[in-house]
Amino acid sequence: MEQQDRIMDGDLQTLGLQSILKMLALSGKTGTLFVHSGPETLSIALRKGQIVALREEGAPQLDLLTMLCLLNRLDPRRAQMVRELARGDMQVALALLVERGWMSAEEMQRRLEFAVTQSISHALRWAEGRFSFHRRLLAIESRMQPLDIDSVLLEALRQADEWEEMGELHLTRASVARWLPEVKNSNDLRGLGLSQEYIEVLSLCNGEIPLQAISLALMMPEARVARLMARLLELGLIELVDTELEKALQHDLHDLLIRCQHTLWQQRKNVNPELHLLNLIRVLVECINGLLVHHGRFARSLRGRGHVPTGEIIRYLERTFSQPLQLLAKQYYPILETASFVDGQLDCGDILTLDKLVKGEQLEEFYWEAVVGLSAFLRMVFTAVLQDEVGNSHTRQQLNVAWKAFLTEIDAEIQEYQKVRAYRNVQRTRGREFQPQPPRRGEEGQWQGFPESGSAYGWPETRRRSI
Repeated sequence: MEQQDRIMDGDLQTLGLQSILKMLALSGKTGTLFVHSGPETLSIALRKGQIVALREEGAPQLDLLTMLCLLNRLDPRRAQMVRELARGDMQVALALLVERGWMSAEEMQRRLEFAVTQSISHALRWAEGRFSFHRRLLAIESRMQPLDIDSVLLEALRQADEWEEMGELHLTRASVARWLPEVKNSNDLRGLGLSQEYIEVLSLCNGEIPLQAISLALMMPEARVARLMARLLELGLIELVDTELEKALQHDLHDLLIRCQHTLWQQRKNVNPELHLLNLIRVLVECINGLLVHHGRFARSLRGRGHVPTGEIIRYLERTFSQPLQLLAKQYYPILETASFVDGQLDCGDILTLDKLVKGEQLEEFYWEAVVGLSAFLRMVFTAVLQDEVGNSHTRQQLNVAWKAFLTEIDAEIQEYQKVRAYRNVQRTRGREFQPQPPRRGEEGQWQGFPESGSAYGWPETRRRSI
């Protein structure tokens, strides 16, 4: 806005937002009111003393479509269709929902009006800041019918008072929470004495949606949402998310994934099946130990305690993962009995140096069992790490997708070797002499030296052996 368009400006401590809006309404002004407080800015478009549009800078982008899906009020397929057309514009998304008959025009108006009221209610609590009013009407996209300022102020003041009545509370409109337990259905929650309001708030606590957005989705005052979330925290159904920690956690896991993928890609150059298995073992051990290092930094029980002694981290990791390793070794993969934890890391030195004790087919059998066993243990470690660090949240789903792709690559390498084994077994069964050149990889990374086969072979039974 240009300076010559400015009609008035001032300090919020001198003239509060409530008085400014009343004065503009009484005089029937048309133009745009800007209100600033720190990094936050509110732009209110007025026409003849009525609010016709509002924009809140610095507020998180509202993903109403996702929230409606979480509340079972919109089909995910329809939501995706609208999302692609709206391209992140909530006003357009609401209009499209109305146009297709998936939301009434009355509900759209209520939602737009509630959003305006909530933003003004928040700004009414600003103790410091400045304002300016310009006669030019700012072009803000809005499909809302004009709102009477007195009615909006009455509801906004009531919502602001609710925050004041709550006193000291560690929740803010930016607070993000996520589910803790695995809740099967709403009947389980009603068994805890939770009302529909609690269930709806809980449904939206997926670890990504802030309190402010939950309020907008439910058209429930922020203070009321905060009160319900506080109770859910007491019941142990949700936990507050440290967004900075969450970003660091995700970044660390993605970095580890990239390193493991790079190592896996490098080992594909090997043409000898025995070396192929050995290098797969190295990849799996590296990935497992990377997860252990990561978990030593982000484990839930180690958070928020400042510097944790290395010895305590090591004890925690070994206490958490040594028993699952022992069970795998005892029940399925005896070769893993030679693996152990040293300083919080998985030590497979005895497996990696087996070639000094065993040769030929028997060595390959040991390597094969180690690959299958370590692959199973990697999945167990990854599942336990995610469950502890991010729980049953949307973040977990995103990380699962990325890691599932990597685990699929591991499976593909295992399956390539299985084809070699299967072909050898068939040849032995038929009593044929099978001494061609060692199976090798072609340009596309496929093993050569045996016929193409689209059939699936089951993993062979492992036999208890002693080294």
